Amino acid sequence: MRKLSYLLIPVIILTASCNSTKTSLFGSGRTDKDVKGASIKNTTLMPAGPIKEVEEKLVANENKEPSPQKYFVIIGSFREPANAKEHRDLVRKDGFISEVLKNDAGLYRVSVMATDDITVARNEVRRIWTKFPGYSDTWMLIRK
Repeated sequence: MRKLSYLLIPVIILTASCNSTKTSLFGSGRTDKDVKGASIKNTTLMPAGPIKEVEEKLVANENKEPSPQKYFVIIGSFREPANAKEHRDLVRKDGFISEVLKNDAGLYRVSVMATDDITVARNEVRRIWTKFPGYSDTWMLIRK
């Protein structure tokens, strides 16, 4: 029991005192108004790291061929077509124009952009991450 106490006390002290740990484990008590020069209040940070880019073969969905472009911004992914349609309707309420795509593995992807320009697609993913924090898992599909 004594050994356990010796281990737990430093962990508790480090956890309580480390600012980066507080942010990830307990949530940040800080808002943007605490940061000098911040003009936007209570914003959510963009996900860190690169954009997820997955190459897939697309097939017809309900006898409708997908858009002919090479790059798609995906805002939702589902195994059941009804769930994909429901999500498509939800994102339309947020102002997106969307379509449901189907890949050759039978997964349904809700796309909010189709383009032949990879830079435009990547910029749209970043814009969605910034403007719509609820869609922070948005990624890019590359047609095989």
